[in-house]
Amino acid sequence: MSKVLLMSLGSRGDMEPFLAKGEELIEEGLEVAFCMPAQFENLAKEVSPSFYPMTPDFLALMDNPEVKKITGQIGSGWSRLKTILKLLRSTKHIQQQLIRDQKTADDAFKPDSIIYHIKCVYPVIAALRYKRKTALLSPVPCLLHPVDHEPAIGFGKPRSTWWNRMTYSIANYALINQAILGYGNPVLKEWKEKPLQKKELKCFLLDELPIEFAISKELFPRPKNWPQHVVVTQFRERNKTQGWNPSNELLTFLEKYPEPLYVGFGSMINGKPKEIGRMIIESCSELNQPVLINTSWGGIELGKDIPEHVFVISDIPYDWLFGKVKAVVHHGGSGTTHSALRFKKKQLIIPHIADQYLWNRLIHKAGYGPIGFPIKAFNKELFKNSLQKLLS
Repeated sequence: MSKVLLMSLGSRGDMEPFLAKGEELIEEGLEVAFCMPAQFENLAKEVSPSFYPMTPDFLALMDNPEVKKITGQIGSGWSRLKTILKLLRSTKHIQQQLIRDQKTADDAFKPDSIIYHIKCVYPVIAALRYKRKTALLSPVPCLLHPVDHEPAIGFGKPRSTWWNRMTYSIANYALINQAILGYGNPVLKEWKEKPLQKKELKCFLLDELPIEFAISKELFPRPKNWPQHVVVTQFRERNKTQGWNPSNELLTFLEKYPEPLYVGFGSMINGKPKEIGRMIIESCSELNQPVLINTSWGGIELGKDIPEHVFVISDIPYDWLFGKVKAVVHHGGSGTTHSALRFKKKQLIIPHIADQYLWNRLIHKAGYGPIGFPIKAFNKELFKNSLQKLLS
């Protein structure tokens, strides 16, 4: 039986496409194992009993005040850039431990192939030094190969074709020099292996590595200039309702207030969660709009006096919920964007970082909602006006 090791790093939204891919491979008769941050062990074992943990320190960084400064868009752009550079240096030991953990999983499971998230460094080492068959799976486009009309993730709004294409060269330089060479080569030295070289990395990443973008073709058609080994398929989503049942209180609320609004920011946080919670409730009250508010990781904080037309949740399967709501307000993660798209729901995206700005543009371009605004710009008037456009 062929064995596949699925390796992902990040928040839960980065895990789900790999769990869904794992389910597909198991149905095809393959043996599957997961290598993920230790916090996701129970989640991964819903799909396969074979699990290899990465250090929990990476995900614990989400509680670091400096990381919250970046994800919450707190402070000036220059101050956030300085914080990122500082974190790249101070977290080097965590990044290198992740590489060691990934190799431990590879050595223990002995897979025939590895499917990995771009945040994982070891699979590149495995391909180039241990001749392991590898492939990249991503729920986000605009990573390695240039797109004329969109810059690489993290480079802001689209500009001229020349600039858009240039951003990929800059992003690839950073990936190769900082992440792979900077973190990977010292670990290779520990293992007494030949260090990786810039030229072989560039050739591998751009000309050899099979890449699957598991995203909606409706939102992002495959660019014609991409090489044949780079494909766009479809977004993968597990059936998360298995073993889950809604509370009687939630069912009663939905019966009394059919088709409420949904608002949630997933794992994102911001600099004023209490103010934002208050403004969301006030805006919905003034528009006579019932709302389900997902407080999740703390990006929205609510007081004790919750109006009757507001229902608070913290964790719920979107494939159960989104068929029952009127529209979806969210941070713009790939998973939430595609879950709402699956049910053809209108969306208002309030992006925080990275690819969320891209999904904001793509959802608006496809006619699924008004253009959103950054979390840093959140105020009651702007939110209420955007909500009126969404609901109309």
